[in-house]
Amino acid sequence: ANMAILGTLTTPGIDVPLAILDLGAGSTDAAVLQKGEPVRSMHLAGAGDMVTLLIQRELDLPAGTESDVAEQIKRFPLAKVESLFHIRHEDNTVRFFKEPLDPRLFGRVALITRDGLTPIPTNHTVERIRTVRREAKRKVFLRNSLRALSCVAPGGNIRLIDFVAIVGGSGQDFELSQMLMEELAGYGIVVGTANIRGQLGPVNAVATGLVLSYFEQQKAR
Repeated sequence: ANMAILGTLTTPGIDVPLAILDLGAGSTDAAVLQKGEPVRSMHLAGAGDMVTLLIQRELDLPAGTESDVAEQIKRFPLAKVESLFHIRHEDNTVRFFKEPLDPRLFGRVALITRDGLTPIPTNHTVERIRTVRREAKRKVFLRNSLRALSCVAPGGNIRLIDFVAIVGGSGQDFELSQMLMEELAGYGIVVGTANIRGQLGPVNAVATGLVLSYFEQQKAR
């Protein structure tokens, strides 16, 4: 927790007091640092891998494949290929293409990945897949985040936390930060995604903190 906070403090504009949510593959961790006080932290089981498992079971998707369909569904937005020249995004907006799409995509539900459109081997609709994906994230990420923050908040009162920075691999999720913002806004908490060293995004907070701590110890000698 100490190293994660130290690394998070390299984000431009961040200062103490600070609370962080470290959302990884296997755990949800929260920590709070206030001036003149030791870091308070909480470690809870359940994070990205559990979300993937819930998606896989709910949609009855193949498990253990090379592409890991459920993991991809968790990470990328959806679209329906309605013709060879346009797709409809999950938010109902439409995108047109000058060149025709691969005919094998026609009528398919696909993921919008960094490599282009990737069809999903399922008969479920875009609406069904989106609902399952978001509900899995609410059950795991949102619930665990609230529990962890309540445990580390001053006096156990989550409303006494002003600002939360999201770190960890799941902080790169395309919709999770917005979901957390909406959830925590009701408690008067401002949420943002950390940008470690001003260039790494939410990842490597702990590694950065360890390096900084090492050099501080060397200086002290």
